[in-house]
Amino acid sequence: MEKVMLHSDINNFYASAECVYNERLRQVPLAVAGDPAMRHGIILAKNDIAKKMGIITGESVYSAKRKVSNLVMLRADYPKYLSFAKKVRKIYAEYGVQVIPFGLDEAWLDLTGTALNMGEGVLLADELRGRVKHELGLTISVGVSYNYIFSKLASDMKKPDATTILTPNDLKSLIWGLPAFELLFVGPATRKKLMNMGILTIGDLAQCNVKLLKRALGKNGETLWMFANGDDRAFDPKTPEHDPFKSIGNTVTMPYDLTSELDILTMLYVLSKTVSARLEKHALKTACISILLKYNDFTTINRQLSLPLPTDKGQKIFISAKRLFMNNFDAKPIRSVGVHVSRLHNSNYEQLSLLEDENFSDDEITLIENNLRGKLKEMKVDKYFSLG
Repeated sequence: MEKVMLHSDINNFYASAECVYNERLRQVPLAVAGDPAMRHGIILAKNDIAKKMGIITGESVYSAKRKVSNLVMLRADYPKYLSFAKKVRKIYAEYGVQVIPFGLDEAWLDLTGTALNMGEGVLLADELRGRVKHELGLTISVGVSYNYIFSKLASDMKKPDATTILTPNDLKSLIWGLPAFELLFVGPATRKKLMNMGILTIGDLAQCNVKLLKRALGKNGETLWMFANGDDRAFDPKTPEHDPFKSIGNTVTMPYDLTSELDILTMLYVLSKTVSARLEKHALKTACISILLKYNDFTTINRQLSLPLPTDKGQKIFISAKRLFMNNFDAKPIRSVGVHVSRLHNSNYEQLSLLEDENFSDDEITLIENNLRGKLKEMKVDKYFSLG
């Protein structure tokens, strides 16, 4: 049975969703951005008009406005985009195929057994494009191929509103001639390493000595070599609900830099509590705590420590987070702070300690909780936390 895989990508998703609500936005340069007040002021999406005028996803709002003075800027409305994503996936699901989301705007559809060959896959891709456009006012680009990696590659080749097919016969004649950075998971750092090795195309990657790639890139080197040769067995985007979590965490960027040690400890306390709540929700305990501190010069440190016994308690997580902070704080203004936990265990099994748990004083708790009152709203981050 021939394997037939579709990859669908909603074109300019956030910007396109906004245009559905306001048709006049289709005629102007439009960009959707994060909240500058929360220092998330980067371009998240743009329409084709803005793209042709030089607007780039990921650049700052300030830079974009300097390029295009009449750029229409909208604040990201995630509930709206989530609603559209669900509607698009509902259309996909009507065909009785397995839908594998890859972010809000992308998804794979496994047509193996539904479409007899790739020709039928193309017909179905065109039908899906028509339905999404007619029923939701959005356009999608669809790639048709024989694995996850090349269907994703195909969907990126023609935009907007297009269907592209890559068959096994296209491997050496077409795919190998494409730039290596167009392959899934070749990010800026990997791209630089490949270029330093003289690897510029997917074909260069496919024909490189795999042992050399493993020495340079680790396990990822072998995975990319397999991808370049049309083998996607090392990649499985399906994440069943019963798969275990590898880590849980929470990081927040404040609207202004924190300089007070008490304010920083307050944020660590809140983050520890929210992480604890997520551990309890999933019946997990952690044996490793880590913190992230990003200073206002954008330097970042990550530090972690192991626990003698797994825990899901917020105060114990905070004790470790505080210790890491006190041992590593450089007394510079902090822009972002995060608490993460890993080495997770099922909480149904518990090893008891004969030693008294480390704790901190009631006075310290009172000081932090008093500082907490009003602090979250002042820093405009209260919407990110639920302390119960």
